[in-house]
Amino acid sequence: MATCLVIDDVTVTRFAVRSFLEDLGVAVRESEDGDDALNTIEQGGVDVILLDWHLKKKSGIELLQVIRAKYGDGLKVVVFSGVEGEDKVDEALSAGANGFITKPTTKDKVEKELKSVGIL
Repeated sequence: MATCLVIDDVTVTRFAVRSFLEDLGVAVRESEDGDDALNTIEQGGVDVILLDWHLKKKSGIELLQVIRAKYGDGLKVVVFSGVEGEDKVDEALSAGANGFITKPTTKDKVEKELKSVGIL
């Protein structure tokens, strides 16, 4: 069973995404900020990260750059955000994201993207 780390500072979003992932047979861990997320990643056992673009302490893109610098390309990272536009998708992919999901996030969007990055 794959394990997904959901990084979002909004509790309701984490709850909804957790429910989608569990329905898809994916184990879930949660973080509400970058520092907690990095500690969780350091503990191991994370296969994929769903990373919100907008976090309180640093942006998801900044956190993604830290993850890539520290862990390379071994972890799959999918950015999800209400920020729309091809330029935002390109920015996320250029920063090292493996995929992008627009909010509002749905189970279908999550399933499609996790299949696309090879987790499902």
